[in-house]
Amino acid sequence: MTPCSRSRDFPPVPLPFPRLLRLLAAAALLLLHGEVHAQEVRVWVELSDIDKELKTNVEALTAIVAASKSGGRTEGHVESMHERAPEQIAQALEPFGYYRVRVEGELDTSGSTWVARYSIDPGPPMQIGNVDLRIRGEGEQDSAFQALVRDFPLAAGDTLRHQAYEAAKSSIARLGAERGYLDATFDSTAVLVDLEEYTSQVVLHFTTGPRFRLGEVTFVQDVVDDYILWPFVQFEPGDPFELEKLTSLQSAMSGTTYFSSVEVRPRRDLAGEDRIVPIEIEAAPRKTQRYEIGVGYSTDTGARIRLTAEFRRLNRPGHYADTDLRISQRDRSIGARYNIPVGLPEPSLWTIGGRYGRTTWTTSETWQGLVGLSYSHLRGPLHEVISLHFQRDDFVVGPDTAISNLTMAGSAWTYTVADNRIVATRGFGATLDVRGSVQGAGSSVSLLRGLLGVKWIRSLTDKLRYALRADVGALATSDFRGLPPNARFFAGGDQSIRGYAYRSLGATDEQGNVIGGNTLLVGSAELEYRFLNKWGGAVFVDGGNALQDFKGELALGAGFGVRWISPVGLIRIDWAWGFQRNAGRVHLIIGPDF
Repeated sequence: MTPCSRSRDFPPVPLPFPRLLRLLAAAALLLLHGEVHAQEVRVWVELSDIDKELKTNVEALTAIVAASKSGGRTEGHVESMHERAPEQIAQALEPFGYYRVRVEGELDTSGSTWVARYSIDPGPPMQIGNVDLRIRGEGEQDSAFQALVRDFPLAAGDTLRHQAYEAAKSSIARLGAERGYLDATFDSTAVLVDLEEYTSQVVLHFTTGPRFRLGEVTFVQDVVDDYILWPFVQFEPGDPFELEKLTSLQSAMSGTTYFSSVEVRPRRDLAGEDRIVPIEIEAAPRKTQRYEIGVGYSTDTGARIRLTAEFRRLNRPGHYADTDLRISQRDRSIGARYNIPVGLPEPSLWTIGGRYGRTTWTTSETWQGLVGLSYSHLRGPLHEVISLHFQRDDFVVGPDTAISNLTMAGSAWTYTVADNRIVATRGFGATLDVRGSVQGAGSSVSLLRGLLGVKWIRSLTDKLRYALRADVGALATSDFRGLPPNARFFAGGDQSIRGYAYRSLGATDEQGNVIGGNTLLVGSAELEYRFLNKWGGAVFVDGGNALQDFKGELALGAGFGVRWISPVGLIRIDWAWGFQRNAGRVHLIIGPDF
């Protein structure tokens, strides 16, 4: 049999190649066209001269300005940003009260770097036509809210500034929280802008609700006995709620040697219908021991090293101790203190301590051993220290060589009020130190010694301030030449009369040796100008001396210096000319104003 086959005829199908080729060609042209237009260019932005504050906000909120600082962009992207820039500039000026802003823009594409120029006319600032401030609830009768309404920072006729509005709004809410209106709320807050009349209205309606009261305090800690902490609580259950009392309590406890952190929590959730808020204080302990090595330098003491060991909690009653070793060009000594906190009438401290070492100054050398007992406590801004100590000094002052024993009782009071103790714009400080001994009652010499020091700082402008300082001292004694150097008065040094070495000035004997005086009179005037945020310059004049009965030659020093508010505090570098010695001297001082 012959094999057979069957076939089928299919109609012809046109091939799609010509059409496909046309599509590919068109795609290639589009890609090529895209490559041409995707080339990146850099852009430079020029803004017309406007107020610095306005310009800063324009630069922060305008996209083309940000693009100019961060590399290239495609030409199309730059053109798009340029078109949007006038609207963005106008929006950036609205928070400052400018609602009729006119912006003319130009994009120069002739160079390799495109230049976008914008001429900005802010127009007139919008004024506040009316301030609708209403305080409702118990707070309406609160003197603090009445003062806020009376001195409210926004008023009709002021330029509308949104930042000022937000700050004023926050001040109302903050005062409510500080005064214990814990359910307070804003009923209405708005800035209504009328572009046709070109004026605005500020609306702030605040309902305080009832004022809460402070409740019982509970300590959540297992470090010391609670009775050690009760003196820090300066309010009674039932007192009106004041946040400042709680922050002061937190600050005081954080300043102790016991705790690494202190959290004061008003338990609003536990307040009942009587609106009394229990206060819960949770405190985390510090490490029980701390060791530190410090290295420093000052023109008074020279280079120095200090090794310190702290034993922060020795028992549940909160006793603690510390010891330190000081090694410097002028002072080599070792000391220790044992501290016993007590709580009456204010947070107070008994201290038993001692020190032994050698001190060498320009005019004297002393080996001293000292033991003593002191009681210190705070009464608001007043710090009082009452002490009784015994010291034995083996000393040389000029031609005087002696060994003295002094059992001295004394009191010292320090009063300080300053807006900032590191760098004050307003501040006043005073220290009065009085001490004495009786010959035969554990002392080889009788003496009564008093020293008063005052310091006054005031600002004349935001950048200019002055500082005045004075020290006055006097002592009466049965044997001046038998007194050790630290009981006599000397002058000179960083905190005394600049231009002279520390304790190098004083009354002299018949041979011209500086032996110190029984009176002290020192004054200083300084003018400081802050030319940068953290830097300033100063000129000053210091004068005075340690004298015999306020009689003798006064020394004068004057000079100039640099001030730097560093991360570790205020640093002063002064150059002073000592007119009595006809010599200049550099002084380095690190420490706060008060």
